Amino acid sequence: MMSSSPETTTRTTGAHRTHHAARGTREAREEREGRDRAAARTLAHRVPTRYEPYLDGLFTYCLSVLCDHDAATAALRDVLALAERRAHRVPEAVADRRAWLYALARWACLRGLTEAKQKRQATHAAGRPAPAGAAGAGAGEAGGSAGKVAAGKGSAGPAGRPGSAPAPAPETQEQRRRELALLAWPEAAGTTPEQREALELAVRHHLAAHEVAAVLGMTDATARELLASAACEVERTRAALAVVEAGGCPSVAHLTGDSRLVLSTALRRELVRHVDDCPRCRRTAERAAPGRWPGTAVTPAELPVLEAPRAALHRAFAHHTRTRGADVPRFDRRGFPMDPKDRAARRDRLRARAVTTTVVATVVAAPVLALWAAYRGAPTAEGEGRSPSAREAQGPDALADDPSGGYENAGNASVKPGAHVGRNGKADVSVEVVSVTGTGTGRQGAGHLDVTAANDGDTTLITLAASGAAPVRWSASTTVGWLYLSRSSGTLAPGRTSTIKVYVDHLREPSGHWHAQVAVSPAGTVVTIDGYGTAPT
Repeated sequence: MMSSSPETTTRTTGAHRTHHAARGTREAREEREGRDRAAARTLAHRVPTRYEPYLDGLFTYCLSVLCDHDAATAALRDVLALAERRAHRVPEAVADRRAWLYALARWACLRGLTEAKQKRQATHAAGRPAPAGAAGAGAGEAGGSAGKVAAGKGSAGPAGRPGSAPAPAPETQEQRRRELALLAWPEAAGTTPEQREALELAVRHHLAAHEVAAVLGMTDATARELLASAACEVERTRAALAVVEAGGCPSVAHLTGDSRLVLSTALRRELVRHVDDCPRCRRTAERAAPGRWPGTAVTPAELPVLEAPRAALHRAFAHHTRTRGADVPRFDRRGFPMDPKDRAARRDRLRARAVTTTVVATVVAAPVLALWAAYRGAPTAEGEGRSPSAREAQGPDALADDPSGGYENAGNASVKPGAHVGRNGKADVSVEVVSVTGTGTGRQGAGHLDVTAANDGDTTLITLAASGAAPVRWSASTTVGWLYLSRSSGTLAPGRTSTIKVYVDHLREPSGHWHAQVAVSPAGTVVTIDGYGTAPT
């Protein structure tokens, strides 16, 4: 005889209810994982036809930012995989869909550049040599700085790791160099990184102003103003190039020399300044562009768009598997990806950069040797002074210090430190040098190190000057993760000077006011740097 007591009924009902809830959760999870696996299987066999019209432009954009074909292919693969996983959120309008895909590509490139820089910093801090495959195979000589930045980017694309793949054949490398050279745009040499990025989207990829605004995360009015100011700079550069081609001015010939002209940012600045000051060259420039008002036209010709390597894309899809917990972007209310920065700076990249950033560098001699000891053993993120993304401030001596020609990489979606300036066009900087007895070498006739500090934009310039009778071995270090140094150690002969550039990593700096220190030995000094990170608008 079966029992139906209240106790038995109550326990059975509760267990059934718990089991039912667990089963519902499990079924929802299995359904979600099944949808992801189905999307991965679809990508493994073919590129969805709805993305076919955008492949060439998206690949060209990724290549212009990453300057490496393998990394660009991996980034494009990730873009399409992410788009497939969010197929139910793809904008219906054609223009919105195109802007959405370019925003995904921009996010993937920014993520790849950030990961590459973090790996290089970890490698330098550990004292290990960089991997042999770290240089981009195809970017070695093309497009001025496109070749330079590729050395740090090629091995760490957003998903694939081209540095671990065998080197391409020589003819393939040559073809890739030619394609990278096609992305060079000398007339845009005078634009800021923000202007250059907007110009690339508008001119090379034919995005309307509202699409550019959607990709860059700004208002339509801000995008139109940015494009208009960029067009003015392009017109000024074109006028300067017309003066160079016309010849006849000894000053221009002295600036450009007899060799083939490579228009770096610094050279462009000098040429434009000369055209403004020289009546003869100004008349030549006016004749070269009669009746045109600066800013009304960006370029009279089409900028090339490269063909996407569809075979390589198919191979990448065939080996593509979704990693559990893989990095995915955060999306705003429109469904567009946010920048991979800290949360305080994600809402509006360029508008947040307009917030005045103050970097105050003060050199203070450490009164307690224990304070110095806390810094001299700290690991540093060494580099060669240029990081993978596209935004290094140009100092007044850039013409002499930039032997490579100084082309920005075409896309400029990057993480390189930029010039955050105050309202008066310059950063608010005060420098104070305090001498404290007991610091330094302390030996009669030994080398002595003097330390001063200034700034260029938000880049702190620490100048070391050696004096005395013997060379001085120096070292510098910092403990914060959002500062990195162009050099961390060296030897100075008596009477010589050296400058350390301290860059701010805006992807890692904290929101709001921050305070950091750079310790310099054997001077026994600490450079304190105060700044303000971007905040939500």
